Amino acid sequence: MKLLFAAPIAALILASPVAARDYYYFNKPGVERQAYLEDRLTCDALAGGVARISPDTTAMNQQIWNNSKLTMGQSAAAAGIATVLIALLDGGANRRLQWQVERICLADKGYRRFEMDRTEWKAIDRIDDIAERIDKWFALASSDAPKGKEMYE
Repeated sequence: MKLLFAAPIAALILASPVAARDYYYFNKPGVERQAYLEDRLTCDALAGGVARISPDTTAMNQQIWNNSKLTMGQSAAAAGIATVLIALLDGGANRRLQWQVERICLADKGYRRFEMDRTEWKAIDRIDDIAERIDKWFALASSDAPKGKEMYE
């Protein structure tokens, strides 16, 4: 019974974006603002188009429902938990694949990737004014002296 509760918690931790998230920015010294915006939009669109086929849970659900050691309520709970966990794990894999496509696309366009402090990244992400947020990212992207450790694929 303890495993029934421990497995979902472990899967949530592993599937959470924080567990797999690197904080970084892209830099291409001297890039023009319009070129930067076009590059970002192109790569974001490419990364957003990445889709993975969700796994078929039919066989798993049949095994759960056909388990004579579980009551109907326990089978329903187990099937629900298993479906949620698979969805969470698949969502995390999809996010990581999108980040990878984004990184490759921008690298192909001449950008380098640098580590960034999580609090600084979050501070920029929390700015409500979109124009101001873009200004902050552009300042990092176009800097002739990028700060942080360069990250390699």
